[in-house]
Amino acid sequence: MSNSNGKTTRWIAPTPHDPLKLAREYLSSGELWSRVGLCAVTALILWAVTSAWAPSFPYRARQAPRYNVHARTAFDYPDPIETNLARGRARRNEPVHYKNDQRMLGDVRESLINRVFELKDKPFEEIDVPLWKEFLSGQTSNEAAWDEEDVRESFERFRKALQKDTALEAFRKALELALMDFVKNGLIENLEHEPGEEGNALEIRVHPIGNPADTRLVDVSQVRIAEIADSLHAQLTSAFQQQPDLADGEFLADRVYDWLFPKLPKTLSIDEQATESAMRRAERNTPKKFKIYGPGDPLQKKSMDSTDVNVIAAGQPLDEDDIQLLRAEHNAYVANLSVAQRLTYTLADWGMYIAVFSLLCGYLYYRDRHLIDDLRHFSLLLGLFMITIVTAWVLSINEFWRAELIPISMFAMTIAIAYHRELALLMSALAAMVFSISHGYGIQEFVILTATCFVASMLCGQIRSRTKLVYIGLISALVAFPTTIGVGTMTGHPLELNYFFSSLFVDALWFAGNALLAGLFMTALLPFLENWFGIQTDISLLELSDANHPLLKQLVQRAPGTYNHSINVASISEAAAEAVGANGLLCRVAAYFHDIGKMRKPEYFIENQGPDDNKHDDLVPTMSTLVIIAHVKDGVEMGRKNNLPPRIIDIIEQHHGTTLVEYFYNQATKQNETTENATDIEEADFRYPGPKPQTREAGVTMLADSVESACRALRDPTPSRLENVVRSITKKKLDDGQFDECSLTLEELHTIEESLIKSLNAMYHARVKYPDQQPA
Repeated sequence: MSNSNGKTTRWIAPTPHDPLKLAREYLSSGELWSRVGLCAVTALILWAVTSAWAPSFPYRARQAPRYNVHARTAFDYPDPIETNLARGRARRNEPVHYKNDQRMLGDVRESLINRVFELKDKPFEEIDVPLWKEFLSGQTSNEAAWDEEDVRESFERFRKALQKDTALEAFRKALELALMDFVKNGLIENLEHEPGEEGNALEIRVHPIGNPADTRLVDVSQVRIAEIADSLHAQLTSAFQQQPDLADGEFLADRVYDWLFPKLPKTLSIDEQATESAMRRAERNTPKKFKIYGPGDPLQKKSMDSTDVNVIAAGQPLDEDDIQLLRAEHNAYVANLSVAQRLTYTLADWGMYIAVFSLLCGYLYYRDRHLIDDLRHFSLLLGLFMITIVTAWVLSINEFWRAELIPISMFAMTIAIAYHRELALLMSALAAMVFSISHGYGIQEFVILTATCFVASMLCGQIRSRTKLVYIGLISALVAFPTTIGVGTMTGHPLELNYFFSSLFVDALWFAGNALLAGLFMTALLPFLENWFGIQTDISLLELSDANHPLLKQLVQRAPGTYNHSINVASISEAAAEAVGANGLLCRVAAYFHDIGKMRKPEYFIENQGPDDNKHDDLVPTMSTLVIIAHVKDGVEMGRKNNLPPRIIDIIEQHHGTTLVEYFYNQATKQNETTENATDIEEADFRYPGPKPQTREAGVTMLADSVESACRALRDPTPSRLENVVRSITKKKLDDGQFDECSLTLEELHTIEESLIKSLNAMYHARVKYPDQQPA
């Protein structure tokens, strides 16, 4: 956790000798429970997102189950074959729609009434005999056989039946009544659709033209002209006999029928649009057909193009129909879980989270203590872990195009860049494990995810160009491809070529593509990660090392000696850091800025002074010490004001640790010895405020800064003298406890010594003296 002045307060567990007291004090620590609370909140969110109170759906497309799949509970599942058959029957049984032009039969009726009006008031001699013969077409089909007297007699009988003044109106009413049903139902010679293939063969739906909503279901026999002859004759006879103003109704009905039947028009025509709409509506209204499964029944499906029944069997890659059936069985199983079963799954899931966070916290406690001590960093790690699992879960909802490898691989690269590769390996493996177990995918998914993430993590050591992340994604893809094929083969995937190229090969290409996409996304996301999380990649460090940086330009102008000293420290510290596996680039860039605080009062530092101009001659040792020490505080302030990264500022603050300003301390001690009634000299007054170096890079920078300054003062920097200076300063700082908090081992200190000696020898190597060269 951080306080207001920017320093990091370390949370150090109490270390009493009594184990019980240790346990009590440890458990009563608020710092402990704050971290336990963060872990609990993270686990709760993951539990809710992954629905961990019930088993997750464990199948995915193209996966080959290791065993035949049987139903775990009773459930019903829509049968698409039977449903399609039922809908097809509903479509075929739906009557075809015909539109009825009622005006056509009305026109024929009016034409008949006009003919009757022409005939009823004329004598036989004045009538158009062929016109009258149309009313006699039913008596004989041979016109030559017609006797003129019979024609006359029938005509006179016709006129007599219509003698009354109201007969014509009665005739009209009888005709309208007789034709009423035929006008509404319509008439047709032959159906315009193929019965049995499309629509009902016995019935049709009829609606007037312009009014498709007014439909009526009509029997085909009632509209086919060839089949309505008897019905038409009977309707006419009944209608005419019911009219009292008509003297001979049956005779009139016969004559009207003989004229009307040959002239009956085709009033119906098929309405394809209304028919198709009605058939689709019939399909939609047909309920789904279901297949009932019982516990233990093998899950099987019917093929859409045949009547074969296929069982979901071991070694057969799953297709879309299989996934849908398995999903239905899984949902039914989850819905039938009891409260006790759900509680069991919840406890098991929480047990996994307890194990995961215990492993993570244990690693951080012993290997990266500062990450668990600092609440911000600890919260950031848990937040990234949670976001990764949630994103992977969302991207894996689709069983066919799952993309969980992308966020998990990006998570591994982020941790490796922001912290270090070992932590990235651990956390990516934990993320892969949580995802695989929560999803029920098993060892195959876990191996693919961890193998890809391990490669990505190991390659993220130094990011000095953005294109490197693309190459990291490409190399990860090259690992993901054979890993997917190898693990799939070992876990029972069928080896037949058709299955191989249709499922396992496709999966391998998909995982490889996701790994490559993760590298591409990281390339675009890297600047934002650096800003959001305050991390510095080699790219950002290289940008800081530009000599045109405003602080460095000011340093070279205002304190050229300090600038030259910083350049030398940068060179030797980078080599020393790389010798022990630390971040050499960070040491080099931090060394450029480590003494920027000297710009405030450059003339008080020896590297910026002339031979006869020492400002400290006019100051007492205590005041000189304050001026010297102040450059650290001034450097931190200037670094923050110019937005230097936190790790650079930390090294500026820590590069002197709590070391003693020996020159002025010794000077103060000598003066005190010659002064009467002198007070005791406090060594703490002549020490830098610290903190001591917290990282290996800060420790290397401290040592490089000290030895470079000391060697610069040597009159004759021979290799032996340089070595003595380096070893003497290293031992002095080690004895002073300056390396106690930066995790540098004695072996690493020895390696740093050797590197510094080698670099200083190269820097101060002997030069050839020419005969005419005079000493300066």
